[in-house]
Amino acid sequence: MMPAGMPLHLLAWGALGIALHVGLARFAYGVVLPSLRTELGLGYTAGGVLNALHLAGYLAGTLLGPRLAQRCGLARTARAAHLLVLAGAMLCALAPASPGLGVGLLGLGRLATGLGAGPAVIAIMVSVMAGVAEPARASASVLMWTGMAAAVLACGLGVPWLLQPGQWRWVFAAAALVAALLAAGFPVVAALPGGAAPGPAFTLASVASPRWAWLVATYLCFGLGYIAYATFAGTRLAAAAAPLGLVALTWSSFGLATLVGSAATLALLGRPALRPHALPLAMALAACGCAVAALDSARAALAAAVLVGLGMAAVPALITAAARARSSADDYARAFSMATAALGLGQLAGPVLAGALADRYGSAAAPLFGAVAYGLGALLASIDRRAVA
Repeated sequence: MMPAGMPLHLLAWGALGIALHVGLARFAYGVVLPSLRTELGLGYTAGGVLNALHLAGYLAGTLLGPRLAQRCGLARTARAAHLLVLAGAMLCALAPASPGLGVGLLGLGRLATGLGAGPAVIAIMVSVMAGVAEPARASASVLMWTGMAAAVLACGLGVPWLLQPGQWRWVFAAAALVAALLAAGFPVVAALPGGAAPGPAFTLASVASPRWAWLVATYLCFGLGYIAYATFAGTRLAAAAAPLGLVALTWSSFGLATLVGSAATLALLGRPALRPHALPLAMALAACGCAVAALDSARAALAAAVLVGLGMAAVPALITAAARARSSADDYARAFSMATAALGLGQLAGPVLAGALADRYGSAAAPLFGAVAYGLGALLASIDRRAVA
């Protein structure tokens, strides 16, 4: 039974949006990247750049999101944003398998999906947090972010089929279909009171204050770390000539671990003494997982998928809720936009930096880069816990 103050239809809509804009847009790309590299002749750096184009669009869309929502309303913003994602995903699905035109159209499509995803996620988060009772917001955020885990799990189960020649197109076609569903309906949101603003009004200068700086910096490190792992996990397995069954098992384990991590986070949120430690713990587990991913063995790949997965949905869910708890309803769109912009910067730089390191030092450099970013994030999350205690 759904707890009071957590409307099921709103959470389902939000989870579907996260499944699209994070699960399919980012993790599914990592699953099909080996096929894209083979069919389009991509190097590690080029594969990272294609992902970075999507993430650059996401960063720009995130910064524009609050202004668009204020001017056009949440419903119109969400609808237009998802139509842009639909167009970009279809462009990717129809791109020819050629190193020239195909790569160009993929890049354009990835940029368009990112530009649409930014304001779409802002509209989703503001709507869900407005329609959920204040005591339930942290738990609601965790439940909503499990949409990402469901998408990753589906991709893992579909690996034997997705890695066949040309099947990467169906990932983008599925993204277009989900975007069409999200554009077709915007849930009716009955805004619930959130109490008085817990502090001063949020401005750009607030990002430098202890109340926000460590949290935002943690999200930046998360962006660097998770995207380095997610973008190149599939290519690491391909470079090691891993059997198809192991590839499928690794991605499926990653999705299942993400679901388990979400359930564990819900349990931690119910214990006041442990709740402040949830974010540092999730980052630390992922740091260990990325370090393990640098080892060349099947057991290492599976163990890494589990460790990274345990913190995968927990981190953005906890930061989404923390940003809402530290801002008023009027300020939340701006506050979440700034936090997500930090994530976006990390996501943008991560594939390019990790890809360049992998081209120079070997594919193991990508997860090691992720381990360093995650480890720094765990330290910053611990500082944030003390700063707001």
